Amino acid sequence: MAAPSSSAIAKRLVVAVGAAAALGAVAMVVLGLNPWMTAVVILVVALGMAAWALVEVRNERARLRTEVHDLEVSALLLAERIRVAREVHDLVSHGLGMITVRASSALHLARQDPGTSPTEREHALFEALTDIERTSREATTGLRRTIQALRDPDETAALQPVESLEALPAVIAQSEAAGLAVTYRHGDISGIPASVQATIVALVREGLANAARHAGPTDVHLSLDHDQGVVTVSVQDAGPFPSWRARAGSGHGLIGIRERVAALGGTLHAGPRDSGSGYEVRAVFGEVGA
Repeated sequence: MAAPSSSAIAKRLVVAVGAAAALGAVAMVVLGLNPWMTAVVILVVALGMAAWALVEVRNERARLRTEVHDLEVSALLLAERIRVAREVHDLVSHGLGMITVRASSALHLARQDPGTSPTEREHALFEALTDIERTSREATTGLRRTIQALRDPDETAALQPVESLEALPAVIAQSEAAGLAVTYRHGDISGIPASVQATIVALVREGLANAARHAGPTDVHLSLDHDQGVVTVSVQDAGPFPSWRARAGSGHGLIGIRERVAALGGTLHAGPRDSGSGYEVRAVFGEVGA
């Protein structure tokens, strides 16, 4: 059952106070009660009803704040899922496009000598390549229609290319321009899927932004490793710069990152560092190359 609105509570309060005053007046006339005593009783009842109304209004405001927060989180997650869907569209459509081109090229080369009758094996190969080309074209068309359904009808801008790890130097440079001192260490990062790369860039951007807001011009260590199919990315800051006053953000940035990491089967940790002061945002993606 929904909580009563402020106006409904006010109406109830007016009715209750009016009823208390009327009953007090009747009691004073019929029972011959002392007018001053009756007035005191009415005042006490009115004050009690006013206190009750204030408590109800406060509870309703708290409930509304919770509902608004939940709606904001839901909207954020929905927007993040749509953005991930767009990235999946770009990745898959690119791969399917390459398959289509390769299949078409192979068919074209195979049919360069029309004077030679294909063997049964070659004929089966031609049919397979034809099926591959047709299926990939149909899948690309289906993806395009799906992503159009996910897009805002008023949104006319073209989709942006999916970010890769090549974007990290620019992201780091922006953070250093904001005052952070960033050190970047990475091992062999070849073979990381494009979808994971995009999420890594988003995580690094959010982690550095959090450090800049909450810790100021502090030292930040960024590490990225890819070992036996397991990718680990970590953004660690050294703690707040002396006298720095934290600046509040939207509070929802890490929610979107957590959603993206979970969608790829990874885990996210965001909290105080295990050793020393500072904060860490770390994600682990298991068997990404499997």
